[in-house]
Amino acid sequence: MVIKVNLKQEVICFAKKIGFDRVGFTTAGPFLKEKEILAEKKARNLLSPFEETNVELRCDPNKILPGARTIICFAMGYLVEPYEPEETCQDNINGDLLGKISRYARVKDYHFILTKKLKAIVEFISNKQPGTFKIEVDTGGLMEKAAAQRAGLGWIGENTCLFTPELGSWVFLGEILTDIEFEPDRPIESRCNGCGRCIRACPTGALMAPFQINPNRCLSCITQMRGFIPEEFRRPLGNRVFGCDTCQEACPHNMNVKIPNHKEFKPQFPLETSLAKLAKLNKHDFDKAFKATAAGWRGRNVIRRNAVCAMGNMGDVRHKELLEELVDDPSEIVREQALWSLKNLTKM
Repeated sequence: MVIKVNLKQEVICFAKKIGFDRVGFTTAGPFLKEKEILAEKKARNLLSPFEETNVELRCDPNKILPGARTIICFAMGYLVEPYEPEETCQDNINGDLLGKISRYARVKDYHFILTKKLKAIVEFISNKQPGTFKIEVDTGGLMEKAAAQRAGLGWIGENTCLFTPELGSWVFLGEILTDIEFEPDRPIESRCNGCGRCIRACPTGALMAPFQINPNRCLSCITQMRGFIPEEFRRPLGNRVFGCDTCQEACPHNMNVKIPNHKEFKPQFPLETSLAKLAKLNKHDFDKAFKATAAGWRGRNVIRRNAVCAMGNMGDVRHKELLEELVDDPSEIVREQALWSLKNLTKM
């Protein structure tokens, strides 16, 4: 039996009251089209190293929550003022060369913020209608972008991001699976006009074609991988230290978007941060700056390695002394990257 419409509206009102910008409902039926695409990606080794590889689990919500009838999808924008839709910051301020940190990674870790809010919504619903629930925030098997699209939150763009009408792709997603049956919403029509700007903007060709991404070439993934940065990606990395917003910044649908200014997502540090300071991060400073953000999960030396790579790309001889010092760093990945960056300084 479908639950009365008024409970659905109450859930929407409560979710928006506690900070969510968009809410949508869809059935918990299998994602059949996505299952074929995912199986092909897996066969071609095109799955991200950070995503669930069990195709059956990802494409059947009932394998995540047996008896699930509904997926309630939520989106929360993370942009705050001031916001520049493109990378307009200078490469140096006060003489310091700067490294770029993706916008989503500069704020408090969205996993914790969204999970807390979703727990409040589960409690809200439970007080009105008994049921079973399962919360997902980017860490489980659910195909969250496909669910959000089916629930009418937005459409998937050529760069494979989920775009919402008001907020563009600058959103965090979360879901509640439940055995309570709600009236599903209709998907909205895609507004992607196939301009291809995101594909042309990608520095490594990770966007192989519209709606197709090779995560093994995506700089956002590469900045998070452990070990040594593959040689072919070191130059394209530029001064990126964690994540990459390039394909999102290239999209016209991310221009003139609504800035929600949620207090929870006030940046913890600037978009661009001193490379020298990042390269020398000690544990105390790393924990203070990064531990509460989504950039902290890979650890201090991955951030340091990326900053050292950026030094080699920026070509400033003022970094020579620091790089020479880092050649003897306790971290193997930092030492190796310092040697590469030193060689690049001598070539410039």
